[in-house]
Amino acid sequence: MYKWGVLACLFVVALVGACGCSLAAPGAGFVPGTTPTLPATYIAGERTPAPVSFAVTPTPTPPTAPVNIAGSQTNATPTPTLINCVGQSCSGFVNVTPVNPDAPFSSFSASPMMAYVSPNTLNPNVTVQFTDTSNNSPTSWDWSFGDINHSTSSAENPIFTYYGYNYYHVNLGVSNILGQSQSTATIGLCPLVASFTTNQTAGLVPLTVQFTDTSTNQPTSWLWNFGDGSTSTLQNPVHTYTTSGVYTVRLDATNTFGSCWDTTEITVSSLTSSFTANQTTGPLPLTVQFSDTSTDNPISWQWNFGDGSTSVQQNPVHTYVHNGTYLVNMASSNDYDTPVSAPTIQIFAYTPYVVSFSFTKSPVPNTNFTTVYFNDKSTGFYGPTSWSWTFGDGSASTQQNPTHQYTSYNQYNITLSATNSQGITGSYNATVKLP
Repeated sequence: MYKWGVLACLFVVALVGACGCSLAAPGAGFVPGTTPTLPATYIAGERTPAPVSFAVTPTPTPPTAPVNIAGSQTNATPTPTLINCVGQSCSGFVNVTPVNPDAPFSSFSASPMMAYVSPNTLNPNVTVQFTDTSNNSPTSWDWSFGDINHSTSSAENPIFTYYGYNYYHVNLGVSNILGQSQSTATIGLCPLVASFTTNQTAGLVPLTVQFTDTSTNQPTSWLWNFGDGSTSTLQNPVHTYTTSGVYTVRLDATNTFGSCWDTTEITVSSLTSSFTANQTTGPLPLTVQFSDTSTDNPISWQWNFGDGSTSVQQNPVHTYVHNGTYLVNMASSNDYDTPVSAPTIQIFAYTPYVVSFSFTKSPVPNTNFTTVYFNDKSTGFYGPTSWSWTFGDGSASTQQNPTHQYTSYNQYNITLSATNSQGITGSYNATVKLP
């Protein structure tokens, strides 16, 4: 035998806590041979029976007789606990919205008062205080408590006792002379609180996670679903995810009375593929060193340099020999996931900038005058945009292809300085000998 305060507290926390359940054996309050039906789907972070909970402060009332509960107990005093709701809020969600905005808007809250277990039964009696929180002053209340007997009440704030583990769908309809509305919530009574921890919830593939069961009330068996098709019945399994994705992990923990479940989300990221280039623009021949900077230890690489050349090295060197703009692609893989492409890098290679010129002479008959025609022959992807000529006799010009007349025979040193659109200036010198 145990003290009633110790055992009652355990069931307030464990039976009305954040969990859902299935029966180990039918008992009071159930149809013989039936089992509570778990939701067909569940979401990460959700615990049975629902993802939303609210704190309540129960008012303990001593049971009228001792209670017998199997298993070791912990001395404690009844404390605030949780009742789970299904819906948009812990007060239930509105099913029927009043047409008149001044009509009452239905809502309610629930507080467990005390768990009591009759001798020789697996199913607890849980008394719940329901409190109407509707607005706009309803004058009548219509409660249905969702039990097997279809129990109802017309009290404003009724007290109702549930018998046995199950989900109970509670509905409150309120009305006054201006209209009516309804709200509903689901209360779950469970034989244990299923819970677990993980050493990490996110990481790169392959991601190895240690799962540790922290369920209360002595579970005796465990069923893990890791969300990637793998399962385990160990209490504290280790699982490795080998493909990127977001996985919902569910633990179903079971004790003598039934089972409850808990979930969490594991995010597995693929490797991050990336690379750098020591230069992205320059004159031909342009030699570029590419360096892999991918994460998560890739072991294979596929490079495409944009000019028809490829490589499988981790850090290749490539030389561009033709003018052009090239998009370089690289995909890396660690053999756990599909190859991941890195953001492309653009390489621009161009013909070097070289300044030069040519000239032709045309003597003027019966004089010492000679006309010389100069032609700019500068080359490069970025050609010259400005010119500065000196003709060796004190004369100058800024034309691209000037003509100059010499008035005496001599040898003249000609210089062309030309600047391209990139601000690069080159020069070229030549000698003109007249006649």
